[in-house]
Amino acid sequence: MQLDELVRELDAEFRVELVANDDWSGIFAEVYADPYWRGFVEPGYEGRWNGLMVRGGAEVEQVVTCVFPGDEVVAGLEPRTLLFSEHPVDFADRPGFLPLARASFETLRERGCSFYHVHAPLDQHPRISPSRLLAAGLGLEGCEEYLPIDEALPGGAAVIGTSELSLEGLVARLRVFLGTDIPVHVVLRGREHAGRVAVVAGGGADPESLQAAIERSCDTYVTGNAGTYCELESVQKVNRAFRRLAEEAHVSAVDATHYGTERPPQLAMLDWFRRRGLPARFVENGPR
Repeated sequence: MQLDELVRELDAEFRVELVANDDWSGIFAEVYADPYWRGFVEPGYEGRWNGLMVRGGAEVEQVVTCVFPGDEVVAGLEPRTLLFSEHPVDFADRPGFLPLARASFETLRERGCSFYHVHAPLDQHPRISPSRLLAAGLGLEGCEEYLPIDEALPGGAAVIGTSELSLEGLVARLRVFLGTDIPVHVVLRGREHAGRVAVVAGGGADPESLQAAIERSCDTYVTGNAGTYCELESVQKVNRAFRRLAEEAHVSAVDATHYGTERPPQLAMLDWFRRRGLPARFVENGPR
């Protein structure tokens, strides 16, 4: 398939032209002491921070999806592969967020591989956002989307709904949905019944996101970094504030890892690519 045709279809699917406020400049400045990435990315990527990041050959022969685009993922790509991810960097807990090495960008160029990612457009996707897929897997009823990352895009990155399960029953259902290789545990126990359940996939353990859920009568908060082991003090500081607020509000906090909560869309995208005649596979490189 022609790369330009595939990019047009992806841009339309994720409404990339609407993105106005999904800024990754701070993360890039933090992880790239030397901004060598600028020599490899598409013109216009900086500032948009979504869509085609690295252009490879004109033809795409296969697709690889992943949660975190680390150097080991790039090293395993066959020539003329499109790499699809939510993130432009590796959100590893240890030693902290990691960039793609210069050698990885060179590998992409040498093998004619392209790299396409969407962050806010995926988190706010009306069908396969990670929070939406988790809420469906948990069987939540009366769901409401809220908390947009980019208000220029429709929808929200969080979902809240009601469950008749106990807290332990909700955790058990989440384990079944995500699979046995994803650790799921209760970080804070506020109530015995799940009640009003907020799902904020990925790195949702921050006080602002929790406050938005509390304002919607949240009893249980499901996210991916309530029990984070990230070594970055900036992340730990936010996490401590999140836990204090959860304890004060008697909200139960359930952690299923950043990786685990954002894996479902990457699996769902396999069918999207296969319907376009492209072999597609998901690369496991977590949970972290």
